[in-house]
Amino acid sequence: MAFLGIDHPLIAVRDLDKAIETFRSLGFFIAPPGQHPWGTSTALALFRHQILEIVSIGDASLMDGYETGGFRFGRHIEGFLEKSEGVALTALFTEDAEEAEVQLAARGISCTGTIDFGRDIVCGDGKPDRTKTTLKVFRNDAMPRLSVFACQQHRRDLLEFPDRMAHPNGAHGFAAATIVAKGKASVLDWLTRIHDVSATTDAEGFDRVETINGHWRIVTPQQFRSIYGADLPDGFLAEGPRIAALDVRVRDLAAVSGLPIATEISKIGGIAMRFVPSGKQI
Repeated sequence: MAFLGIDHPLIAVRDLDKAIETFRSLGFFIAPPGQHPWGTSTALALFRHQILEIVSIGDASLMDGYETGGFRFGRHIEGFLEKSEGVALTALFTEDAEEAEVQLAARGISCTGTIDFGRDIVCGDGKPDRTKTTLKVFRNDAMPRLSVFACQQHRRDLLEFPDRMAHPNGAHGFAAATIVAKGKASVLDWLTRIHDVSATTDAEGFDRVETINGHWRIVTPQQFRSIYGADLPDGFLAEGPRIAALDVRVRDLAAVSGLPIATEISKIGGIAMRFVPSGKQI
């Protein structure tokens, strides 16, 4: 199946240990950090078919590896962090990366290149195994911070362990990712072609694009402030539209009533975040 839902926005941070501590204080179970073969370090909060992923620079000597179509994953993250923290690009869920490439090509979106990689692991029963992942990169040169990649986890069973998907705050995925843009037309065109849907508006009048895993919300800076009560840092949109916030679904708002709601972007890796009830349509 080639459907493309929101899988995991990559939240790039300069201090991974500090970010892990922050997200744990918000009630997420963060698995022990690891490293990509292109040199970025990574820590995950796992959900069913979605991930909250925090990335940073791990081994700079590996960052020119895994080049594809002129795109170097490690260098992309490095270049992003030279300017700010936040979502550097977003993974889209697919069970068939090759078909995803074909479908997006039919909608006028060309694949920049393909990355295949894996890592050796030891399972809970002590037996060795190896993950396998295929990435199809779709770089957007006009809006680089809205670049995406289709992500096929060939061995999802080696990722979605139930004990690592149980979060103290009851989180179980993203309801929405909010993009801030001064002009929405190009953002809406990009997203509607990716997902092969028409844009709609929600009950509050905000533009949205549905995916199989949550939706994109597209707002102006003024609308963003009205939703999240957060101010965007100076120069936040210097390189064009970008993700500024994530809405996280929780099973019971009472379970997060005592947690600090993260509205200060500088304190949570360049994004704002809010918890929403599972059944709420927003």
